[in-house]
Amino acid sequence: MLGGPLLPRAKALASTSLGADLRQQLFAGPSGLQTQIRTATKRGGGSSKNGRDSAGKRLGIKKWSEQYVLPGQIIVRQRGSEIHAGQHVGEGKDRTLYALEPGYVKFYTSSLPFPHRAVNPATAAAKDAALPNVNKPRGVRQYIGIVREKTDKLPRDERAHGRERRFWGWPKEAAADGDTVVVGTTTSSSA
Repeated sequence: MLGGPLLPRAKALASTSLGADLRQQLFAGPSGLQTQIRTATKRGGGSSKNGRDSAGKRLGIKKWSEQYVLPGQIIVRQRGSEIHAGQHVGEGKDRTLYALEPGYVKFYTSSLPFPHRAVNPATAAAKDAALPNVNKPRGVRQYIGIVREKTDKLPRDERAHGRERRFWGWPKEAAADGDTVVVGTTTSSSA
């Protein structure tokens, strides 16, 4: 043996100058009492993809078929234009449909972009009748309109019946040549 008792490695390094130098290089800096080690107060559970949700937007149909509405009442709140505005119905910038006139709500479908302004309503009705009997055929739009009486049907043929208006305005006065024109009729009478 080399002449001394065997010491464990830690004691041997502590007692030699080599061990002191090594310790000084390894643990240089402030003492361990001044350095704080931050530990987690809560265990790390990883990330979760759930746990967030937004409030419902309360979309949908607010007034159903044959319900009475007043001007300004919301009929449908929607994203996009699933249901289009028909007669006496306005459309907001967020595609909300609301009543322009008092009356009863009516739902109807048509393959024309403006069914109440059809050139020939009989042809348009025949075209709609010839569509296949499926739930939602292509090219058919759903409209909401308002009628004065519950028994009225939509789309209303404006060319045959004239435009349905609630307020026709003041009757026009006699023209310069003596003709009287009454708003709402197609005939004029001479004096």
